[in-house]
Amino acid sequence: MSSYVVLARKYRPREFHEVAGQDVVTRTLRGAIEDQRIGHAYLFYGPRGTGKTTSARLFAKALNCERGPTPEPCGVCERCRAFDSGTEADLLEIDAASNTGVDHIRDLRDQAGYVPLNARFKIFLVDEVHMLSKAAFNALLKTLEEPPAHVKFLFATTELHKVPDTIVSRCQLMRLSPLPQATIAAQLDKVFAAEGIEPEAGVAAALAARARGGMRDALSMADQLIAAVGKRPTLADCARLAGEGGSDTLGSIVDALLARDKVGLLRALPAQEGGEAELTGALLDHVRMGLVLLLCGADAPMLQGRWSPELREVWRSRAERAGAARLEVWLQELLTARERMGPVHLQPLARVILEATLLDLCRPEGDLDLGELAQRLAALEARLAAGGAPRLAAATGPAIGPAGGPAIGPAGGPAGGPAGGAAPAAALAGAAPEPAYDLPRAAAPGRAPAGPEAGPPEPPAREGGRPRVTTNSTADAWAALLAELDGRAAGLADILRRRGSLVRFGPREAAVKLAALSESERALTQDRRNQRLVSKVFSEVVGRPIEVSLEDHHAQGKQLPPDPFAAEVAQLFDGRIEG
Repeated sequence: MSSYVVLARKYRPREFHEVAGQDVVTRTLRGAIEDQRIGHAYLFYGPRGTGKTTSARLFAKALNCERGPTPEPCGVCERCRAFDSGTEADLLEIDAASNTGVDHIRDLRDQAGYVPLNARFKIFLVDEVHMLSKAAFNALLKTLEEPPAHVKFLFATTELHKVPDTIVSRCQLMRLSPLPQATIAAQLDKVFAAEGIEPEAGVAAALAARARGGMRDALSMADQLIAAVGKRPTLADCARLAGEGGSDTLGSIVDALLARDKVGLLRALPAQEGGEAELTGALLDHVRMGLVLLLCGADAPMLQGRWSPELREVWRSRAERAGAARLEVWLQELLTARERMGPVHLQPLARVILEATLLDLCRPEGDLDLGELAQRLAALEARLAAGGAPRLAAATGPAIGPAGGPAIGPAGGPAGGPAGGAAPAAALAGAAPEPAYDLPRAAAPGRAPAGPEAGPPEPPAREGGRPRVTTNSTADAWAALLAELDGRAAGLADILRRRGSLVRFGPREAAVKLAALSESERALTQDRRNQRLVSKVFSEVVGRPIEVSLEDHHAQGKQLPPDPFAAEVAQLFDGRIEG
């Protein structure tokens, strides 16, 4: 029974014009032969599967053809037939990964002194040359610089940066680029036709997209696909084989991210575990292409040969819904997740990394626009320079009201002064300060209700339809805070619901008592960003600025060291640190 030859070997180019997507390299080699400007050493470098070794073999064949050197080897002479069958004695192929030592290079150097047995040149083809040891490279230097006239050196590597500069400088460099998807897909269509395969429309393009620019990878995946499903492969077969779920799955994941739908996101992930790294890589590629579409348009050079017009329009629409800033955050987080999956050998852990990353991207806090924050900080600095910025909660001077004058406190004095509460730290968020409002006070028994002069009028209802607490009921205020916080930071709301209670609710400040916190819960509640978020949300639900302190019952009574940053800010604003 004859042995099967894989597609990557069966359809390896035998002439320069059959090398797909490397016109610059083949044109340079052909020109060197035609002009009789043949160097003594060539170094082919580029990604895997792009034709480095194949180009080197074709060059060797062209040099030793009996009718040459010629850029068009005849293919019928004894030398050409020997090259095609792999039996040419004057072509010495060396795998540097298996022959790394200096002794192997010394043998090579000794062989270089002998004239060819049959061919015109004795050619040494060293694959993965970057694997040679430092001593081996040093042993090669002199021979490489001044080889005998009958010797040619051809090197190939995927990692040029690992080859010493002393070697690189003695070679002519041939850079092979990743192949465009359209080129790979066209070549796959030719192979399918030659093999009698009838794929569904788009199968070749799907394989080309997953090949990441490597023709050998594309042919290897085609081999695997045909072996798995037969002569009529479909797009669904490609998706199952790749383990990344295909374009529909990727689209469903991104749609769930856009909608912040955590349930839909988890359901969109492939049910079968395994292939998380491939899925993350595909997500990265699609998010990057969406960002390019958004920023550069559909005619960008980076998109040439990528995706059909219909698919480009779908992902352009998704990119517009997300926005450039959000897509950039996604790219950063997915890259981090992909790196974390590198050393992971247990698939369940890789799945956890992917799920945790995607769920985190569903959170509103995960899409912080740094540009917007920078603008708000710039506005704050401008107000500080003008002397009109609102005062910190610790400051002793009067707070700034909405018209630039002092805000009125509950007793008619300036807010934040002796008769008023401290202005909330949330007033420094960059928006214009809002007037302070007090809740209506219940009349004590035997006392007339307070008149209009007792406090400012109730503010108008805010936009957005969010419920407002209109009484001084601690229970109502607590329930409204938790309900609103559920939609912004569900984890924090859950901790407050289970571990906390609202123990103080005044006109300008409130306190939440926390007990029995775990270390992780304590770290979350002590984070200043979360404390500011609670104050902001509470201010919204009660309709006035209010500062909320999260008091850890377990930590009460402990003397905490002063915060250097807080002390510096208090000194800058001539204030004091309270609490």
